[in-house]
Formats: sequence, C-alpha cells, structure tokens
Amino acid sequence: MPEKEISLPARRRFALSGLALGAAALAPHGAVAQTAAPAGPAQASGPIVLHGVSPRLTVHALDTFHGAAATGLRIDFSVREGDGFKLLRTVTMNGNGRSDEPLLIGDGYRAGDYELLLHVDEYFARKQSRLPTPPFLSKLPVRIRVANVAERIHLPIQFGPWSYTYSRGS
Repeated sequence: MPEKEISLPARRRFALSGLALGAAALAPHGAVAQTAAPAGPAQASGPIVLHGVSPRLTVHALDTFHGAAATGLRIDFSVREGDGFKLLRTVTMNGNGRSDEPLLIGDGYRAGDYELLLHVDEYFARKQSRLPTPPFLSKLPVRIRVANVAERIHLPIQFGPWSYTYSRGS
C-alpha cells in the first residue's frame, strides 16, 4: 500500500502563515538583525555614579516574611571608634522601607567603618508574627566600610525571621 502524503488543509496553512506574518509585523524594527554583545564580568566596573547628586549613604529594608517594605523597623546606626561602635543615631524605616533622610550626607559623610543594627525581634513582635519563642534572629548587625566619600552607597537589606542578606547598590 503506497504511503499517503499528509498535508495541512488550505485553511490551516493560511491561518499559520497569517500568524507568522503578524508576529513579524509586531517585532521591533531590526530585532532580527540585532546581536547581543558578549557580557563582561560584573566586576569590570564600579558602582554607577549619578552626576549632580551628592554622595550619600542610604538604606532600604525589605521584609521577606511578609513580602513588604519593612515599615517601622528600628535601626541603630553607629561608627567604629577604637574597639567599639559609637551610636550616631537611630532611624525608623518609613512606609517605603527607607529612612526619611540619608544615613550619611554632606560633611557627615566620612570614610570609616559603620554598623547598622536592625532590631528585627521588635519588628516581628510589633507585627504580631507567629514565630517560635525565642526568635531565631533578634538583632542583625550589618557592617560596612566607606572608603571613597565621592561615591554614593545604597544598602538594600532583605530579612526574614531566619535569614538576612544585604549588598552594595548604587
């Protein structure tokens, strides 16, 4: 018995070719001709410098347990002096999880070692989060060094009841 050639009905071929032409028409002009440049290592460049914006140190705290900004989180901000840390000020994160003012700016922005002490035990207790007692994490120390006072430093901090992470943003 000879094999029969299976072919698409004319209507189906027409519909598929129409879809292909429509997709080509919606693609950005020249998208086919674009080629991606090879990515270099992330360490190849420093932080982004924002022209016209004064150097400063800012922080943004995010609560990963509730999936929201850490509104109301208390942070003690200190500078290293000798063998310990001297409290500069205490800030409370606003509705966006940020301090209302930069932690360091202007003449106060100096090179040195700093610590942000996050009071996450108080934060989760105030939110009435159902967590084990005593909490696994209580006070989270974030220690950083400002080496170049001409650079802007932003600290995004993510935390939950069992872990935290932070990085240097720009």
